Amino acid sequence: MANDIVELRTGQFSAVFLTINSSSLSVIKRALNKKSKNSPSFFKNLTVVLQFTPQLEKLNLHTLKELLKEFNIQVIGVADWQNALQKEVILTANLPILGKTSQLDEILSEPRVQPTKIIDGDVHTQQVIYAKNSDLIIHGDVEEGAEVAADGNIHIYGKLFGRAMAGVNSGSGAIYVQHLSAEFIAVNHRFLYKEKIPTEFMNKSVRIFAEKDKLIFKPFLSL
Repeated sequence: MANDIVELRTGQFSAVFLTINSSSLSVIKRALNKKSKNSPSFFKNLTVVLQFTPQLEKLNLHTLKELLKEFNIQVIGVADWQNALQKEVILTANLPILGKTSQLDEILSEPRVQPTKIIDGDVHTQQVIYAKNSDLIIHGDVEEGAEVAADGNIHIYGKLFGRAMAGVNSGSGAIYVQHLSAEFIAVNHRFLYKEKIPTEFMNKSVRIFAEKDKLIFKPFLSL
């Protein structure tokens, strides 16, 4: 099966890995248009780590960066470059140099389990909450445009309208929510945009966890 022209997958908190599989800006733009129309809620102040591919050597990275900005995508660095020439291409575009995507976890300090982070109230639009090395409990709603994440589990005793990411830097984690209406959800790097969340679980009390390469939804009784 051929790769998508534009591939997105979750990485570190607040960042998504972006892979470009074309050297044509017009083709890339059409692919971005299609993805943004299919999942408009995901393309809101999206930050990405760009993975260097052979196609990028044939592109003007500064022009690509400006094209991505048109879709509210901000490149925070470039990973997986292989040699000095590719490094120079990246630096010429004034983009930060990163290492291999498989090694980015090493940038972070060794994880130490922390006490559960508790938020007494709503998480408001454009607010970002991150529970590093711990679970996250929210006694309130997560508004549209807000973002919550945890290295462990996320418990939302309210409505989830924004984005939620559990198990960000771990192989475990789940999302427990009283009312699911999210823009974006992710558990252990498996993710779904709102448009792809199964409709039978929307506006319901749900536990969401990762199994193999997909997300599993299990309903439970709300409080």
